[in-house]
Amino acid sequence: MNIKSLLLGSAAALAAVSGAQAADAIVAAEPEPMEYVRVCDAFGTGYFYIPGTETCLKIGGYVRVQLDGRSDNDLAVDAEDRDGGYRTNTRAQISLSAKTDTEFGALGSLITLRANNNDGSSDFTLNETYIELGGFRVGHFYNYFDTGLAGETVLADESPFNNGGLGGDTLNNSIRYTYDGGAFSVYGQVDAFDSTDGWKDDVAGTGRGQDEIGINGVVTGKFGGVTVDFFAGYDFDRENAALASTLTADLGPGSLGVFAAYAFGENRYFDASEWTIGAEYAIKVTDKFSIAPGAQYWDNVALDADGDFDGGDAWRVGVTADYAITQNLAAKATVNYTDVDNGTDSADKWDGFLRLQRSF
Repeated sequence: MNIKSLLLGSAAALAAVSGAQAADAIVAAEPEPMEYVRVCDAFGTGYFYIPGTETCLKIGGYVRVQLDGRSDNDLAVDAEDRDGGYRTNTRAQISLSAKTDTEFGALGSLITLRANNNDGSSDFTLNETYIELGGFRVGHFYNYFDTGLAGETVLADESPFNNGGLGGDTLNNSIRYTYDGGAFSVYGQVDAFDSTDGWKDDVAGTGRGQDEIGINGVVTGKFGGVTVDFFAGYDFDRENAALASTLTADLGPGSLGVFAAYAFGENRYFDASEWTIGAEYAIKVTDKFSIAPGAQYWDNVALDADGDFDGGDAWRVGVTADYAITQNLAAKATVNYTDVDNGTDSADKWDGFLRLQRSF
């Protein structure tokens, strides 16, 4: 065998071995695509895309622990509200906000779940919950009188007689349309007030319940550091109207808030008195600590059997302090003194609370 034959044979053998190895080579499979949670910044902070969809979701809420205290109140409407003392309450609230862009504008929805444990008595409710599309909102949501000012002294939706339940019906099934022009906005709303037995019919012997519908609207203007709004509402069942206005303004080291309301008679929006005016000034002492003294006066606080105002007055003073312990953890404390003369009897009371709240 010559050198040429040896070289050709070696080359053929190497080619055969290389071909066999190539046939047996392992090819790595391509990785399957993975779904990652993406941040959605189209609707503000805190939103993320639900994987596989174009819907943005935001989860929020708070846990609150509160100690309430009050003195005796002989003029409270309900007997259980007349005795003083203290109580403890723990509340948990979670909200789910979902938003999507559509050809009709932003489609949004809010679900709010709230649970309270009050001295061993628990309750669980579906709180503010609604659907929004463009400027339209329909569902169960708060009206103007739940907005309030910075402190806890001025009462927009409560009566000076007790700690709540009178003076306003703030959470109802409603429909609203809002036009937002930036510095100027306006909304109109129709409310279906809660009926005694759940059906919109006459409540036996009262002549009420047939027209448990209300309409209201708010006009708001923003001028630099000043915001002013005007509310008007009409209760078809009581056939009475209420007017109100709130002004807030950056002033010196804090913010001034003024609230005023007028009622033409008993109605579901505001009937704590014929008229009221109150003011609070929230002073920012440090970046973490603020204090808000306030005062309010009510005139004609007594209602007669016909739903007309029939004398008496009331006034209230107090102070609220807020302290940001750390990010998303805050403490709040308030103490208030109220004096009421309903035209026949008079009484006074102290009330307040200490609150710790973790928000997310």
